[in-house]
Amino acid sequence: MPLFTLNPPPPMVDPVMVMGLAGWGDAASAASDAADWLGEDGQPIVSFDGDSVFDYRSNRPVLRLSGGEVQSLTWPRMEIVHVRPRGVDVLVMVGNEPDFAWAAVSEALGEIAGHLGVSKLVTLGAVPTPVRHTSEATVFCTASEPRLLLSDDEMLVDEIAVPASAGTVFRSAIEDAGVPSIGYWAQVPQYIGRPYHPAILGLLRKSGEQLGVEFDLSSMVEDSLEQIERLDEILERRADAREFVEGLEISVGNTAKFPDDLPTADELADEVAEFLREAEGDDG
Repeated sequence: MPLFTLNPPPPMVDPVMVMGLAGWGDAASAASDAADWLGEDGQPIVSFDGDSVFDYRSNRPVLRLSGGEVQSLTWPRMEIVHVRPRGVDVLVMVGNEPDFAWAAVSEALGEIAGHLGVSKLVTLGAVPTPVRHTSEATVFCTASEPRLLLSDDEMLVDEIAVPASAGTVFRSAIEDAGVPSIGYWAQVPQYIGRPYHPAILGLLRKSGEQLGVEFDLSSMVEDSLEQIERLDEILERRADAREFVEGLEISVGNTAKFPDDLPTADELADEVAEFLREAEGDDG
């Protein structure tokens, strides 16, 4: 079984590749949600063989039932789709971070990028951070060449050692094939679950600027503002949650210790999810 299938691409001019995979380095699924938004209804160009790259015990297919009957079975995927927003050719790599064959996929992506004439790579990621939720998520970046930096890009200059995501590994292989790259990472409050609209919005704005395309993100802006308002409501009605979140802000960079009776990040995330479920029920 071949590692991937390459479909004939449409005529393209200097396509830019954007990569955002679900998995490690995708806090609150912000990066993969942004990539899915960008690649929605895209034409599949490259499809990787699921049996070759996934462990279905960790990346399980999703079964949907209704009335006791199976309606659909959705398998994990990793593919590259083509979209053309405002006439700009974009190849979006979407799906799940693979479990296997990272080296083989890396080599294949380097060859694919060369074959398709990729002019630039933009990778998307999201990291959990001890910060408070705000309507504007902080986004920092790394770049292979300074010329790729936008005027307001915040470069990560600290020396750090962290477990690598598949996207970061694949980025290195594509860079080795001669494609310049820039990576954007959105900060996600550590107590937030999926979705976190401000982070998705921040990554899409950066992607649009790199592509030279102004996306219509008005609905995403509304979703972000509404989510922040709902989170603020939680903090208003729960003093312990409010103290926890305020403590996150003052503790960054020092060793301040929280009181033992404050909720954990998981407890607060559960509270957020429950509140949103209640709000959705009220809306219905």
